[in-house]
Amino acid sequence: MPVLAFAVLEGALRVANYGGDLHLFRRLDFLGGRYAEVNKRFAARYFVDVRLLPTPPNDLLLVRKPANGFRVFVLGESTTNGFPYGYNGTFSRVLEDALRDVLPRDSVEVVNLGIAAVNSYVLYDQVGEILAQHPDAVMMYVGQNEYYGTLGVGSTVHAVGSPALIRTYLRLQRLRVFLLARDLAVRLARALSGATGRDTAADLMEYMVRDRAIPLDGPLYRQGVAQFQDNLGAILRRFRDAGVPVFVGSLTSNLRDQPPFQSIRTGPYPAADSVYRDAQRALGRPDTVEARRLFVFAKDLDGLRFRAPSEFNRVIRAAAQAYRAYYVPVDEAFSAASTGGIPGKELFWEHVHPMQSGYLLMAKAYFGALRGAAFLGRAADTTRLRQWQAYFDRMELTEFDRQYAWHTIEALRGRWPFAARVDPAGYPANYRPADLADSAAFLAANSGLGWPQAKTALADQYRRRGQIGPALAEYRGLIREQPINVRFLGIAAELYMREADTARARDALEQSLGVQPSGLTSYLLGSLELGAKRYDRAVTRLEQALQSSPDNPPVLFDLSRACAMVGDRRRARYYADRLLEVEPAYPGLSEWRAKLDEEVKGRTSSRSR
Repeated sequence: MPVLAFAVLEGALRVANYGGDLHLFRRLDFLGGRYAEVNKRFAARYFVDVRLLPTPPNDLLLVRKPANGFRVFVLGESTTNGFPYGYNGTFSRVLEDALRDVLPRDSVEVVNLGIAAVNSYVLYDQVGEILAQHPDAVMMYVGQNEYYGTLGVGSTVHAVGSPALIRTYLRLQRLRVFLLARDLAVRLARALSGATGRDTAADLMEYMVRDRAIPLDGPLYRQGVAQFQDNLGAILRRFRDAGVPVFVGSLTSNLRDQPPFQSIRTGPYPAADSVYRDAQRALGRPDTVEARRLFVFAKDLDGLRFRAPSEFNRVIRAAAQAYRAYYVPVDEAFSAASTGGIPGKELFWEHVHPMQSGYLLMAKAYFGALRGAAFLGRAADTTRLRQWQAYFDRMELTEFDRQYAWHTIEALRGRWPFAARVDPAGYPANYRPADLADSAAFLAANSGLGWPQAKTALADQYRRRGQIGPALAEYRGLIREQPINVRFLGIAAELYMREADTARARDALEQSLGVQPSGLTSYLLGSLELGAKRYDRAVTRLEQALQSSPDNPPVLFDLSRACAMVGDRRRARYYADRLLEVEPAYPGLSEWRAKLDEEVKGRTSSRSR
């Protein structure tokens, strides 16, 4: 009877769709159901009492993987998610650009699953659903949130038990009865404590921390290392057993310009802040070797574990070797790009999140690892690889995006742990935007308007003002973020044509046509090809347009002209005669038919002679 009651309740909750769709991937209903996206709500598996869920980037994948598909999944936390840019700032998009260049015969998909405030438990929970999507490779950058991410040993969202037991707990969340019991327990605890849900990244950062002092080599510290080691091994083992190559990156952070958050002195170790000051003095001498050693030591001594201790990189290297994964030297790349080998504010916004140049470095590191693995047997043409500055530019981050990132970080810095208390007279209350782009970025970061809405409004405003260059820059960023949005593609094509940039107009229209066939798009492409004297292509596109609108006068007129240009006079006359029936007074038709008549008479006279 208890089993029957459980089954009935589970069935009822499934029929009622309790908790909603929490699958990792969700098929899109539009565009013929060809695409799936990373489900924006899948993080509700792990976060119950937050009103604004952390979400993954807007990456798509084909429901049916092509025969020549090269599908890569990127797993991780907020850095993988591209914070504070989020949109277009991810290293995964740069990696995808480079792979599409060097693998021209493959259909490359790089799908980013990164979300904020998670750790290795969440990555393990994703493995089964990732394998069901037939990955060719997996990229991982994980470890910064191991203590305070959901279910971490120092987190407010935690569970008691071994890593294996907690992974079982995550599997049980597939049951709706279990979700109901969990939700009721959390809501009851919240009601008794008087707590409220958290709305912002800054709030969530503070909310997730239960233990603000985790001493180096203390019990909680060692539990965190053991948790990371056990989960990482379990993840790599499952992918290895499924025959999926994994590329796991070493962890990097701001050493030089981020003082310890929490300086404590326990056991044989000195206080973190005193070691940090010693590092600064060594750097001033300058003794960069000693300074780097001390900066690393100061980070490891930091009691507030928002930066992964250096021991984690030893765990990553050992796990990669043990489970035949590929080690990606991300930290080494950042050190090599930094003065004295000590990463600082030239690469990081704050403690762990890279600036645009840092995300480019990450993409280069993962691309280099793939290259070292001979692109996993794919036929690559590395002569097609562009200069990395070109990939930096193709991120399409405008001044709006840079200001959006700055405002996001400024909001973060005004709260704990960067500030002891919120200053009500400080940011954002005291901030006055400098220009239109800054104003849009300020609203996007602080008002809940959101990046897509603010960027669209800014682009439309530029277009109305006749500022074609700035408008196109914003639309390119929107298209990169939403590549199946035919509205953005159409507007961009129109603006390119106004700028007489027919090559880029053609690219935008071709991309739009690949997403959603349209008679208008086919006609615009045909007209461009006709103007460019590529007459065979013009005929093809205009015939496609005519299928959608058989009696469209502009299509009939241009198609008649295009057929004449390829030497098909019979069809040219046929379409001109059809146009005469549809719209006898069409501008230029009389002259065009007269010209066709003259050509026919000329050929007849020539044959008579």
